[in-house]
Amino acid sequence: MSIGQEEKKVPVTTHLYQRQINQLNRIAKDLQVTKAVLFREAIEQLLKRYEKKQLEIGIK
Repeated sequence: MSIGQEEKKVPVTTHLYQRQINQLNRIAKDLQVTKAVLFREAIEQLLKRYEKKQLEIGIK
């Protein structure tokens, strides 16, 4: 699934462990991207993973 340019971004709040934030900050700094970019990339991977699982078990 590719996200179109016209798709609107909406704010989301979540709670993470301090260890996760520290790692995320380090990765974002090393890659010179924002944490939001990393979150969107991770969410896309997660959605693809579960979409594939749903297809495998016949949910979709």
